[in-house]
Amino acid sequence: MDGILLPMSYNYSKFLFYSSFSMIISAFIAIIMNDLYVTIYFILLFLTSINYWRRPEYGLRRNIDLFIVYIGVFIVSIQWILLKNEFNRYLFISLHFCCLIFYLLEFILVYFKSVKWIIFHMMIHIYGSLSALLIIFN
Repeated sequence: MDGILLPMSYNYSKFLFYSSFSMIISAFIAIIMNDLYVTIYFILLFLTSINYWRRPEYGLRRNIDLFIVYIGVFIVSIQWILLKNEFNRYLFISLHFCCLIFYLLEFILVYFKSVKWIIFHMMIHIYGSLSALLIIFN
């Protein structure tokens, strides 16, 4: 691979690449619901995520992807406060609590050098996409 040490083999990163496509579903639903900001965010997140996971390397592409993710976490935290529907609020909290647990499990598995962390990161992709639907349908 051009002599560059990658954080992981393509045999594993392809799963994260494919799970990144779950974000485009949220973007399509946001387009249908005429929510411009959510649409723009999920298209950006989709593009940066697939761009990074197609060939994961430490560097600018990873930093841009992380920056977009951090912006989203901040915006989603604000949106959570604005949710009017109580059921959606609790569902939203549950989804994000699951993402936090997945992140902690992922961190532990990375520490122990287990490739099973990929499963939890894929779940973060999927659950993060689901949370956008709660904002759109609020």
